[in-house]
Amino acid sequence: MIGAEGVGWRVGGAQILDDVSLTVAAGELVGIIGPNGAGKSSLVNILSGVTRPSSGRVTLDGADVSRQSATRRARSGLARSFQTSALFDGLTAGENVRLAVQGAGGSPLSPFRGARSVPATRVEELLERVTMGGTAGTLARDLSHGGRRKLELAMALAAKPRALLLDEPMAGVSAEDVDGLTAIIGEVRDSGVAVAMVEHHMHVVLGLADRVAVLHHGSLLAVGKPDEVTADERVQQAYLGEAL
Repeated sequence: MIGAEGVGWRVGGAQILDDVSLTVAAGELVGIIGPNGAGKSSLVNILSGVTRPSSGRVTLDGADVSRQSATRRARSGLARSFQTSALFDGLTAGENVRLAVQGAGGSPLSPFRGARSVPATRVEELLERVTMGGTAGTLARDLSHGGRRKLELAMALAAKPRALLLDEPMAGVSAEDVDGLTAIIGEVRDSGVAVAMVEHHMHVVLGLADRVAVLHHGSLLAVGKPDEVTADERVQQAYLGEAL
């Protein structure tokens, strides 16, 4: 559903990504791990269209989207979240979701349609999908960090994406909220969406991922099933530290 083929990204004299090839199928979750500075977020930015690669190409459902903007890719069925929460804090949870639904409409000017064009049932349906039913009237700034992460997921799902990129969705989330977010992401994958997730919580990655991709110094060090990757001596030396 989404793939990188020989992707490289150079900034000045620094090679941030070097010949990275990775695919994510519909209904598959690929966990992307690696040390800080390995190029994980850079890869997500290239896949989503925030950054254009210096070499290689990005595909979405077989089509080359390397030259498409992030907006075009979003309208083609690609959604993403960011490391830092990106919400309208002065609006309610329901209003944030409503804007996401309006933005996913067929017209580029759809966000400026009347708010009543989005059924309240659609907003509540998305909030319930991320276990936030009944919070439509709560201001985004008053939500817990875990609640904010769930709201971002609801907004990402508003466009009914075929592929979803998650950049550290558990960052800063309390331990009690991690399990809830894990279950939600697993349900999204099980619904047939292709999910690529950068995450530092190893127990989350190993418990959720169908495959794990390890980036190291901008290159793909290993790709495989979780038990295969954790048993790889190169991965242990570069990232995990000791045999698991």
